Amino acid sequence: MRIAWLAPYPVQYLTPALKLSRHVPVSHPCSWIVNLSQALSQRLDVELHLLTESPLVTRSQVVSKDNVTYHVQKCGVPFLHRGFPGFMQLDVLTRFTANIRRLVGELQRIQPDVVHGHGTEAAYALAALHSGFPFLISMQGIITELSKTDPCLRYRIVCQCEQDTVRRSKYFSCRTCFDTGFVKSMNPNARIFTIHEAMNPVFFRNEWGMRDTDALLYIGSLVRNKGLDVLLEALKLVLQTRPNARLKVVGGGDQESPRELCGRLQIAGNVEFLGFQSADQIAHLHLETQVFVLPSRNENSPNALAEAMVSGMPVVATAVGGIPSLVEDGQTGLLVPQGDPIHLAKVIRQLLEHPEERTRLGGNARSIARERHLPERVATQTLDAYHEILRLEAAGGD
Repeated sequence: MRIAWLAPYPVQYLTPALKLSRHVPVSHPCSWIVNLSQALSQRLDVELHLLTESPLVTRSQVVSKDNVTYHVQKCGVPFLHRGFPGFMQLDVLTRFTANIRRLVGELQRIQPDVVHGHGTEAAYALAALHSGFPFLISMQGIITELSKTDPCLRYRIVCQCEQDTVRRSKYFSCRTCFDTGFVKSMNPNARIFTIHEAMNPVFFRNEWGMRDTDALLYIGSLVRNKGLDVLLEALKLVLQTRPNARLKVVGGGDQESPRELCGRLQIAGNVEFLGFQSADQIAHLHLETQVFVLPSRNENSPNALAEAMVSGMPVVATAVGGIPSLVEDGQTGLLVPQGDPIHLAKVIRQLLEHPEERTRLGGNARSIARERHLPERVATQTLDAYHEILRLEAAGGD
């Protein structure tokens, strides 16, 4: 089967075969794409083509690596090798017209049996919709929901594109009740394939264990939607009875605002900002810390949460979006209301004071997550979805 993915990809992984105009020190790792593509590339009956866009390449290029053919399309501001700035997002303002044209043109040259568009945040799902080939759309973050708490111009336009794509498409890969519910609300006749994300094998080698420490771990972008401010306020309360508590913060973004908040709360000495970390580094941090905390205001199925569960960490997360589909409260983790630092602090203290509870929750999480997020299992589910789509299309889509 010849498969074409339309997906974000960290193009730095493709050097030196791929020629970049410049190197950036960090970028989003797109781990769910990397992990599943690696698993699929091991199948002898699969020919995988991955189409992605980047302003970092000198020109559009095709390179092959580890049984995958990568088609990297140049995008962004011409000649500057940069994406469009926030004040002039021409790709968004034109509803990704040029991006779609480039991607569909490359698909015509590939002639795949099936197309898989990953995410509705940019041009990839739209290009799948306009490709003329049988296609599957994977839901990632739900921009329509994000735009409610962050009504910026980009989100307002993209959510219109997202809703149009969902209404006009037939087949979707969803992971939670949250994204499934969103698709069904827009398209009651949609066919949903429940397929979770594949986690990096490094986390399956982890064996988290209880330690006599009050170390907490947060992993996520440093943006308001992730709720780090709530966690910092909760940490202030935790320190009243657990003065040795420490929080490690992993993630890219503007550190100025959370650092200022730490100063106002007088907890700067108890918080360590680590920036971006590799999968290997994150796996090590799992073993060094005792509780993973994700206080998001809006989520679908956060990879950082799934990785911690695969490692066997006890997790605390907000009961928002798709998180309750991943964490069974009291069994595989603890769920708290979003935006409530008092409740969050109470739950964190509860776990720090009861090591046997940390061990129980972490063990339960590991058992469930290692089956749910095993790359080989996810690859099989994905291929089964492709075969079913082709069968349905051959039968007239019924």
